[in-house]
Amino acid sequence: MLQVLRVLVLLVLMVPMVLAEQSTTTTTTTAAPHQAPVPLRTFTPEEIAAMAATMPEGAGRELTVTVCGQCHEPQRAASVRLTREGWADVVAKMVGLGARGSDTELEQVTDYLATNFKGEAPKPINMNTANSVELESVAALLRKEAAAWIAYRNTKGGCKTLNDLKKVAGLPFKKIDERRDRLVCF
Repeated sequence: MLQVLRVLVLLVLMVPMVLAEQSTTTTTTTAAPHQAPVPLRTFTPEEIAAMAATMPEGAGRELTVTVCGQCHEPQRAASVRLTREGWADVVAKMVGLGARGSDTELEQVTDYLATNFKGEAPKPINMNTANSVELESVAALLRKEAAAWIAYRNTKGGCKTLNDLKKVAGLPFKKIDERRDRLVCF
């Protein structure tokens, strides 16, 4: 079961990397001799600070944003809850896919993720795939509110961030914001 969970986590983390390869980037590096060049993003100090502000405070937060943000939104990794061993496996996999950092930096990233996104936390629900029952039980939405979100995402597409839900008529964002730690969009 744990192995299946790890595979699912890695798949969730890899999709944005594929999409990132299609976007415009500022630098390129080769991840491994047998892989194509992996585009990497570079950030200004202001961009790093803005992304870091959305994550829990702690040693290694900005470094995690810098390393993980090369390929995907750092919050995407933060939507997963794993044990230290699980995070070490994810970081190793990401290095294999092109993430760059010294051994010390990668250890600090693993420490930050393992401390702030522990495996014991309840698994958040994805607002883009959650059914009505999940939306009602986890997000505490009323049946009509869950129906409003499902209708919206079916016609206009899902959310990229929880803040995207502010524009959905009939969906009280206050409820979403109060349960932010249990909800994700990807």
